[in-house]
Amino acid sequence: MSYQEKRNLFNIVVSSIITVIYFIIINTKFQNGAFDTSNMLRFWAVVILIFIPVSVISRIIALILFRIYGAISDEVRGEKEDRDVIDERDKLIELKSNKVAQIIFILGFIGALFTLLFNASVSVFFILMLASGFVGELASNIMQIVYYRRGF
Repeated sequence: MSYQEKRNLFNIVVSSIITVIYFIIINTKFQNGAFDTSNMLRFWAVVILIFIPVSVISRIIALILFRIYGAISDEVRGEKEDRDVIDERDKLIELKSNKVAQIIFILGFIGALFTLLFNASVSVFFILMLASGFVGELASNIMQIVYYRRGF
C-alpha cells in the first residue's frame, strides 16, 4: 500500500473517530440540558463553531503522529519513502476527488434547503449540512484510494 493510500485511509479513520466522538459528547450534553435550546439557531452556531477548531486541531495532531510513525517505520525497515514529492498525477487525483466531495456537499446543501422549504426543523437542516460535509470528505478520501489503486 502506497503512502498516499495509507494517508487517505488514516484520514478516513481519524475523521470518523473525531466526528463520532464530538457528536456523542454534544448529544450527551444536549440530553443533560447543558445547552440553551430556546434558540435552535444559536445552539447550532455554538455546536459548529466549537466543532471547527476541535476538528482542525485534532487532525493536525493526528497528522503529526502519522508522520512520526511513518518516519519511525521507515527507519526500522531501513527504507526511505519520499512523501513530500507531489507530481501532476497526485494533483489530478486530488482535484478529481475534491470534485466528488464538492458535488456531494452541494447535493446535501440543496437537500437541506428543501427541508426548510417543507417546514422541517432547523436541526434537520444543520444535521443534513454536517452529514453531507462528512460524507463528502469520506468520499474524497475513498476516491483518492481508488484512483491510486487504479494507477490513474
